[in-house]
Amino acid sequence: MGKVPFRWSIVLILLSISLVVAKTHTEAEVIYLPEEHDSLQDHKFQEEVIRNLHQEGHKIVIAMEMFQQPFQKYIDDYLSGRISEEEMLEKTKYRERWGFPPDYYAPIWRFAREKGIRIYAINLPTELIRRIGREGLENVKDSTLPERIYEHAPEEKVRLRSTLKKHPPIDEKRFFDVQSAWDNGMAMKIVRILEEEKGSKVVVLIGRGHAYDLNSGVPRIVGLLRKGTKQAIMER
Repeated sequence: MGKVPFRWSIVLILLSISLVVAKTHTEAEVIYLPEEHDSLQDHKFQEEVIRNLHQEGHKIVIAMEMFQQPFQKYIDDYLSGRISEEEMLEKTKYRERWGFPPDYYAPIWRFAREKGIRIYAINLPTELIRRIGREGLENVKDSTLPERIYEHAPEEKVRLRSTLKKHPPIDEKRFFDVQSAWDNGMAMKIVRILEEEKGSKVVVLIGRGHAYDLNSGVPRIVGLLRKGTKQAIMER
């Protein structure tokens, strides 16, 4: 596949001194590829970016919201050739816990397996999300969450309330707790990946609502948890 031009969506006004914007994909430590989960164009774009980064000689790992953290072993088993793709999907409970067609992402994990690129699961387990919904985020402690939970910025809350209006009826606090847990948990996992995979770029496949811009969602919390992290958002 030939190279495609890189088109970056980068927020230039910094709202926090902890946020560092990468000027190019060469400089970035974390590259977010936000998606609408049912957009074939978004998934094709993600594949093209990953192929281009690898072709350019960058050392990369892939972080995927589509898999939940407790099932990392089975992703590793697939990438190392110990189990088949179908076994990986069954053992990670992909269909029950994510639900979008595997064909959307299969070219990405097949390419990763071929080229020896590590894939990390970054999503929180369904059981934890349900518990947070029942008990409230302030009452739940878990190793997948930071000790300090960062609340949404004021402009994020406005956007989330707009989303909530289109959502089936749900208590606002419960909705905010779950969104905050997802953003904090995935951000902390990305920080842990950066520490484990020193010198690698972390390419993050994630829903657009979790990486709307660098001043909100997961990118904002990564910047708070790991000062000076160079981040960029790339969109088609």
